[in-house]
Amino acid sequence: MQHLFVLEPDGSSNLQQQLIQKLIQTILNGYFGCGSKMPSSRKLAEQLGIARNTVVHAYQQLIDEGYLISKERSGIYVNEQLFELHATTETANKPAVSDSSLNWAQRLPKLTLESSPPPYPDNWQHYPYPFINGQFDPSLFPVNQWRECSKLSLNVGEIKSWASDSGHQDDQLLTEEIRTKVLPRRGIQANSNEILVTLGSQQALYLLARLLLNHQTLLAMEEPGYQGMRQLAQLNFSPLHFVEVQEDGIHVDAIPPHADLVYVTPSHQMPTAVTMSMAKRQALLQRAGQDDFLIIEDDYECETNFISQPHPAIKSLDTQGRVLYVSSFSKALAPGLRLGFLVAPAEVIRKARRLRSLMLRHPPANNQRIMGLFLSLGYYDQTMRRLNQELAERWLQMREALNHYLSTAIVTSRTVGGSTCWIQGPEQLNSERFAAEAAKAGILIEPVSRFYGGKNKPMHYIRLGVSSIPSHKIRDGVEQLARLMWRWQQDEQAEESAEPCFGERLTGQALRDFVSRCEFIGRTVFGDPYRIRLHADGSMQGFEGYHDEKQDSGKWWLEGDHWYRQWQHWSYGEVLGFELYTDGNRINWVRQQKRVDSAFFVLHPSAARE
Repeated sequence: MQHLFVLEPDGSSNLQQQLIQKLIQTILNGYFGCGSKMPSSRKLAEQLGIARNTVVHAYQQLIDEGYLISKERSGIYVNEQLFELHATTETANKPAVSDSSLNWAQRLPKLTLESSPPPYPDNWQHYPYPFINGQFDPSLFPVNQWRECSKLSLNVGEIKSWASDSGHQDDQLLTEEIRTKVLPRRGIQANSNEILVTLGSQQALYLLARLLLNHQTLLAMEEPGYQGMRQLAQLNFSPLHFVEVQEDGIHVDAIPPHADLVYVTPSHQMPTAVTMSMAKRQALLQRAGQDDFLIIEDDYECETNFISQPHPAIKSLDTQGRVLYVSSFSKALAPGLRLGFLVAPAEVIRKARRLRSLMLRHPPANNQRIMGLFLSLGYYDQTMRRLNQELAERWLQMREALNHYLSTAIVTSRTVGGSTCWIQGPEQLNSERFAAEAAKAGILIEPVSRFYGGKNKPMHYIRLGVSSIPSHKIRDGVEQLARLMWRWQQDEQAEESAEPCFGERLTGQALRDFVSRCEFIGRTVFGDPYRIRLHADGSMQGFEGYHDEKQDSGKWWLEGDHWYRQWQHWSYGEVLGFELYTDGNRINWVRQQKRVDSAFFVLHPSAARE
């Protein structure tokens, strides 16, 4: 108490007045909270070295003023009812600190970073259909395995290992596990002095930006692309050049020859989820050697490849040390983990380590040790297998639902997996307004403006993610999203005066003859080939994929001039009816005067001739 109540015997006011002032300050500052018990007058007098009567009189005055209350046979307490009133009064009497007392605009760097509203609210988990990416689904986290590794890290021997000051070095176990287990999965071989552990991949990008970007360096990056990298370029006054993203990755030929760095996300391009082809990866490396630029490879979602074998990382193909590789554990396990790593030539890592030490000496050593144990015990591999299975189920469920409910309204990217789908809606769609309207229906989707850095910002795209929505909700959510999108288009369609032309409608016996010996050949909305063979007995067979990887069977029948079909598994086994139109060698499925799908057809010999 003597340090809390510093009384001056020779002060301008007496000890009792000084004590009253100090007591009021400690109460209003929260040192003695509402309803808390005050020290006895005898104890406080002994600790302050003053007469007990001085404390008694000070207490009594504060009781009279309502700060304190006396409870018989219990003691003296801070008045819980009147404390807030006194605190407000005291605050109101304090001189206001003017925001203009210092001109912070002159003291802070004149830098304006681009900003955009968050893509989803903080309470996203309360929405029934959160099609968002980058958030944490607790059901996917390996709770028991992580808990076991946390307990192991608290053994006495482990504590002695990670608790001591390691200077600027990272945990040796984690570094070795990254070098021998994580990087080989991407085809990368590296020495321990070529690896730096970071607080997520964003810190790795920050370190590289501070080391390599300035007002004289040109950064070329994908358009649309990752907003965080654009902001780092702005922070370092580096000029930017935006390069179009094609079906198989960045348009390599459009990279300016005077670029100093090129930033790419090849596994699943941010945000379109396009997978960069092997030819593009090799062409990019060739251009890097030819034009002498560096490549920052952000492999943020490398673990979620489940459609086909993943391409090796660009870093694994690099023979000149031009590729700086960034990845993260946070994306795979949980965003709050905040552990990533940078792989680069030893000289770069040495500089980055020194720069990191100015921010923090190293990421928390206990977290590094837990992650190292998690890897060494094989739990990371187990988790990745389980995570891939779950995300594959969700992602394929969303693809199937999109193909079923929004087949004529969307075009999505070619990819080998991932956790998102990039969707092109109707030209008149404004993703910002549409996302706001969808949120009113409990559907969270990501608008696109934040992904574009150039002046041309197409607004008719949206992004759907599956990492935060349970599998059983995906179909219903996509169906409701489709209804919302169709309603969005109704106003414009109502203004169209011309009747849609689908070709010549098939009716009567002509319809029966046609469907009894027809084979439809087309592509799904995702670009995968399919063919449907109809038989005269009312059965049908379906094949999808480049090698007929997916197959299903079903039945068809006619009701009047409408053709109906029902698959065993595809399209959820629902009964769907259509009007059929032919236009040359094309067939159009039409329902409610809207074309649902189209393909070209081949007529086989009639059943009698078969």
